[in-house]
Amino acid sequence: MTRGFKAIPVYTAKDYPLIRKLAGADDMPETWEEWHTDFEASKAKRLHRRDFTHAKVLVRPGKFKAWLDENSLSASEHARQLYAQERLDSKRAREEGRHEMEQMLIVSQRQLLSYYMQPRPRVAHHKPVPKGPVGFIYAAIAGLYLAWLAHHWLG
Repeated sequence: MTRGFKAIPVYTAKDYPLIRKLAGADDMPETWEEWHTDFEASKAKRLHRRDFTHAKVLVRPGKFKAWLDENSLSASEHARQLYAQERLDSKRAREEGRHEMEQMLIVSQRQLLSYYMQPRPRVAHHKPVPKGPVGFIYAAIAGLYLAWLAHHWLG
């Protein structure tokens, strides 16, 4: 069981007769109304005891029959309980996995935000002007460029 939750198999009025027809389901009450009355009574007892460790699991005849065949079981009370518990545990495991994935995404988003929001020192990347004849050529080119800009802008 996942985190102490016990599955309670429940049935719809439409599905109940189909489940009762399965081999081994003769331990169930004759009608859905009888089963539902018993279910409500046990629910009231759990509420009175403040026992909130149970979860309803809807049993569908087609899926239940396939599970019974796969596991070579009859539809006894034990098998119905086992099926419901497997479905509940599977659902809770998926929910926990989804929750863990969401938490991982949140953490990675926070890490990215904190990385990009950190102030970064501005660094000027330049090389000093070389000295000697090469520096003189750079200076001459820069001067000619500035003269051209001044002539172009000032007309």
